[in-house]
Amino acid sequence: MSQFISAIRNNVKYWWLYLLNGIIFLIAGCIVFSNPFSSYVLLSIFFSVTLFVTGIFEIAFAVGNRKVHSGWGWSLASGIIDLVVGFILMLYPSVSMAVIPLFLAFWFLFKGISLIGFSIQLQTDKVPNWGWLLVGGIGLIIISIFILDNPALGIATVLGLMAAAFWGTGILSIIFAFRLKHVKKELKEHGL
Repeated sequence: MSQFISAIRNNVKYWWLYLLNGIIFLIAGCIVFSNPFSSYVLLSIFFSVTLFVTGIFEIAFAVGNRKVHSGWGWSLASGIIDLVVGFILMLYPSVSMAVIPLFLAFWFLFKGISLIGFSIQLQTDKVPNWGWLLVGGIGLIIISIFILDNPALGIATVLGLMAAAFWGTGILSIIFAFRLKHVKKELKEHGL
């Protein structure tokens, strides 16, 4: 049995962190979509706090699985990056408002690559529905390239893309959380 499945079997009591993370991203997408222009300042602050909290959750998940999951370092790196960037943006909200499209583009690029890595690991371990994470990762990379290539399109376009990316990230995080919970339950039922 692979180390990834062993991590699920032994220590995926933290599946709910991905669920909570997904819910936070869905809320962020709704806020952005319902008030695109007036929410830019709020989005800047909310995004900073969300990144910070997401970093904490990812670090907790990585550390909790470090003994049984060989790829825990990627989750830890992702969490540390989210934590540091979120903290910096919370300290300087005016800077985050000015450069948030670029930060988001690079963050979506990193998240897309992370999702693709997770999907490949799930596919290697023959976990069903791994393709959704792959599609989500590719989608986030496409969005990041679009933002980087067209920064002059304006804040409204970037906010629309951010709302869509937040929703996509939230949905994929929730799917991943329930998939982890389901696999854990299946392994427990089979006595593994």
